[in-house]
Amino acid sequence: MDKKYNPSDKKTHVAKPRNMSGRPCVTLKPGEERRIQRGHLWVFSNEVAAVHGEVVPGGVVPFYTGRNDFLGVGYYNPDSLIAGRILSRQDVVLDEHFFENRLKRAMAYRAAVTADQSYRWVFGESDDLPGLVVDRYDDVCVVQSYCLGMDKLLPLALEAIKRLGPWKAIMVRNDSAARAFEKLEVMVRLEEGIIQTPHWFSQDGLQLAADLKAGQKTGYFFDQTDNRKIVGTFCRGKRVLDLFCHTGAFGLWAARAGCQSLTGVDSSEEALGLAKAIFDKNGLPVAPVFIKSDVEEFCNGSRDKYDVVVADPPRYAVNKRQLPVAMKAYIKLYALALNKVADQGFCALASCSQHVDRELFRQILSRAVQESGRRARLVLWGGQAKDHPVRLTMPETDYLKFALLQVNG
Repeated sequence: MDKKYNPSDKKTHVAKPRNMSGRPCVTLKPGEERRIQRGHLWVFSNEVAAVHGEVVPGGVVPFYTGRNDFLGVGYYNPDSLIAGRILSRQDVVLDEHFFENRLKRAMAYRAAVTADQSYRWVFGESDDLPGLVVDRYDDVCVVQSYCLGMDKLLPLALEAIKRLGPWKAIMVRNDSAARAFEKLEVMVRLEEGIIQTPHWFSQDGLQLAADLKAGQKTGYFFDQTDNRKIVGTFCRGKRVLDLFCHTGAFGLWAARAGCQSLTGVDSSEEALGLAKAIFDKNGLPVAPVFIKSDVEEFCNGSRDKYDVVVADPPRYAVNKRQLPVAMKAYIKLYALALNKVADQGFCALASCSQHVDRELFRQILSRAVQESGRRARLVLWGGQAKDHPVRLTMPETDYLKFALLQVNG
């Protein structure tokens, strides 16, 4: 029987990888490979035992266990907490053909789960392309890189995307806050073509618009697509309030379902202006009322009640250290939303904070119900849309929590 690794041992023997041949590589500490072998794609900096040869930050290298077993090939950045990201379990060449094959597979999956031509085409780790996001808006693609390794490989990825066109335009939006973790610069550029602002696209038979150059994320939140349809089924003949409405997508599905009235609240004048244009374009019979306001101020200042209330706030917890403050903020917001619901009405609540897991989200909801003084029961439990599949071995990919409650009393 093999001797078990004792983390308290002061000396750790790291053998030289079998097939070095002068090629730079990274070796993990004994025992640290288990999570990777189970399907996770990240190697944390404190799991690395040694770097053999000269590795350029962000460069592609093979990774080995402490016993010289090959783990996979990926990129390595010694200056990042997530030092390694595995792209393949085989020692393959990461060229245009590699990216083209991964992109084709990702596109085939989306074709199987949606008839739309607008969706999240690549969802990073869930599509075996860690650090890369691609959103497709009909004939336009918006590409985002989150780490140094993907930045270096981005020209190959872009060439592969171009091969799978033709596209009216391709935009690179390397302006995510996540890039700060690897000290990467913000960079936005038009790779090719022409993009109109706003850019119009279709989804589920509706006409939508997004600012692909400066809007939040890549301009639109595809992750709530399924939840918008669900909420719409409860809205016929109802008074609907959409908090943090952004460009009005939840309200749009509610209006198509035949809601009696619709009120949208958001602090962004630009987003509300786009929401108005979207409703005008679709010609729905409901005349929405959009209010520019802080959501908390609106909830405290209005006495109106609604049959359906939606609260989809921005991310409150960027990291684990922020969880205590984020929990209080979520509880306060959700309690306010619950108190805007008429008796027997429904309240849809969401959290996109990765560090708020499902059990913690459930606890937050319970606390919010208690703080509101209302009674509520869970109608359904949801998450991100099907174009954001969850990698079961990476809980980090299961970030969106969604709950629909019926409120009594």
